[in-house]
Amino acid sequence: MTDEQKVTTVQTLCEHDVNATADVVLVYLHLAASKMIERIYPYDLDKTEADIPARYDMIQCELASRLFLRQGAQGENSHDENGVNRTYDSVDDFDILSRLTPFVKVVG
Repeated sequence: MTDEQKVTTVQTLCEHDVNATADVVLVYLHLAASKMIERIYPYDLDKTEADIPARYDMIQCELASRLFLRQGAQGENSHDENGVNRTYDSVDDFDILSRLTPFVKVVG
């Protein structure tokens, strides 16, 4: 999936929010990739976004859209205002990141 396709996917997941410009979405895609690298390659500090397997492209888009939609309320566990209730039960995004398989290698 190209970066352009990822941007379009995230914008769609964000219901074409006017603030979800291509530049903003790319930032969130990079943030998502950074979180993914920490999960996929926990012991290899030399890995980059290019090393993320293509099979995880949709997971990156899903994580980026969640990060975008949660902006301004990061870490919020509960919120009630004018009949609108907001709660984030997984602020660490473990439900998404747990779908990634860490790569490790035997040293010896």
